[in-house]
Amino acid sequence: MLVHNKGKYVRHAAGATLLPGVNDVKESDYKRFSSHPIAKKWIEKGEIKTFEKEETDGEDTTVQSTKDLNAEGAIDLVEDTFTVSMLEDWEEKEDRKTVLEAIDKQLAELEGKEDENTDGEA
Repeated sequence: MLVHNKGKYVRHAAGATLLPGVNDVKESDYKRFSSHPIAKKWIEKGEIKTFEKEETDGEDTTVQSTKDLNAEGAIDLVEDTFTVSMLEDWEEKEDRKTVLEAIDKQLAELEGKEDENTDGEA
């Protein structure tokens, strides 16, 4: 499941570690994490957020990729994701132009390609 650490710090609780940004966490690990008293405070403050899609006929509501969100939500998710492999996986599954552009932009920034056209000039 996707868990968003909106804070600026790495969060540790109940054996789980959340880096700033979006993290892919096993549901069992998140359940243990979210029951920890300190983690509960972070969740209540909105510093830790899970992504849920609308429930339909008892289906799993856990968000696993950008495809599970509307375009705006997917773009917000992409902009705060710093794991290249996660972004590349979403890119393979995604077909919406605006979301693909956001993924490409984030990948370029993470791989240092965004500044290639500057040629060292300020």
